[in-house]
Amino acid sequence: MNTYWSQYVQKTEELYLSRALKFHRKNMDRWVDVMQLRDGMKILEVGCAGGLLCHRLKERFPGAEITGLDFDTGHIDYAREKTRELNLKCDFVAGDAAQLPFEDHTFDVCYSHTVINFCDPGRFVSEQHRVLKPGGRMIIMDVYNRGAKPEEWIPTDDCEEKELFDKVWAAASGNPNSRVKRYENRTERYFDYLGAQGFHNISIDAMAVVNYAPDCDNVDDETARAQINDDRMSELCSVEKAYRMAPDGLSQTEYQTLLDMINRRYDRKITQYERGEKNWEFRIATTVLISGTK
Repeated sequence: MNTYWSQYVQKTEELYLSRALKFHRKNMDRWVDVMQLRDGMKILEVGCAGGLLCHRLKERFPGAEITGLDFDTGHIDYAREKTRELNLKCDFVAGDAAQLPFEDHTFDVCYSHTVINFCDPGRFVSEQHRVLKPGGRMIIMDVYNRGAKPEEWIPTDDCEEKELFDKVWAAASGNPNSRVKRYENRTERYFDYLGAQGFHNISIDAMAVVNYAPDCDNVDDETARAQINDDRMSELCSVEKAYRMAPDGLSQTEYQTLLDMINRRYDRKITQYERGEKNWEFRIATTVLISGTK
């Protein structure tokens, strides 16, 4: 079993919720259009995490064969359980993106979302070329201009909450599990990787998605609360990960105090939202999609 990512980088529930806000049902037509997907295809997601996008695509295309692959068995277990809960038919496989456990010429489309920079890029592209049918398409989805910091912490002013957060992450930084192995992360290089493996019709598209704007009138109550609680979960998971790597970094009392502070801050945000007190905070995420045809 390999559960490194779900234990030390991003918990499966954390990833599933954030992707649910990005790939929400109301914008799936836009994603399907830019990815050029249609019903009846055999589709592979490389690095599927908890399977959110596989689930969204299966809902949209009931006749498609959707397979998700991830190296982290915790993600795969979650994806399978969620598939049963949603009463969908998707396949999920634990496996290595650099050595895909599929026969040659199997899929019509292979896509990935923010995965290539954590794999050997040459092997990553060549393996998807191998399992694609002639005429099949590979799509690399990446977040453009994302920050380089592994953890973003919203309270930037000096306060007890930030002091405790900095303290636990300073202790966790000495744990080897805090250092994720990364490969080259320059979007312009992805064109070269595709070309070197024989892909043609190489192209680029982009999608900009508002993934946080709870005070705006075009965001319904359920989505607004989910956006606020997505940030809550991200911060709580950040602290939990650090404490798992450095259990002596905080006392038990300090650890619980920090979690309580985060929850109180987000409880206040929810209360402000329910009272109609506007903060007008927003975030826009731009995803580039680089694709090629075999």
